[in-house]
Amino acid sequence: MNVYDNANELAKAMRESHEFKKLKEATATLNKDADAKKMVDEFLALNQQAEIEKYQGKEPSKETTEKIQKLYGILSLNQDAMQYLNSFMRFQMMLADVTNSIQDVVKEAMGEK
Repeated sequence: MNVYDNANELAKAMRESHEFKKLKEATATLNKDADAKKMVDEFLALNQQAEIEKYQGKEPSKETTEKIQKLYGILSLNQDAMQYLNSFMRFQMMLADVTNSIQDVVKEAMGEK
């Protein structure tokens, strides 16, 4: 069994997955609406910032939290933006599952399991 061949097969399988295809479609649609894309990008960046702060043991600022909520409220009125966000989330979940499987092997190799 060649690990590199399997990695390439995994990449191929991910590209052929329902989650990947839906995300590509949603991305193409979102890219047609510059304003919605800008808001989605800002929303995702703020969410990432808040997650990093939580990971560091900090509470996200009230301003950040309010801005996230306000942007989500606006984006929820845009079907294309919501389709993108839902597709993005499903793809991220698949990626997290794959990453966890790989991390289990790394932990085992390091004697942590």
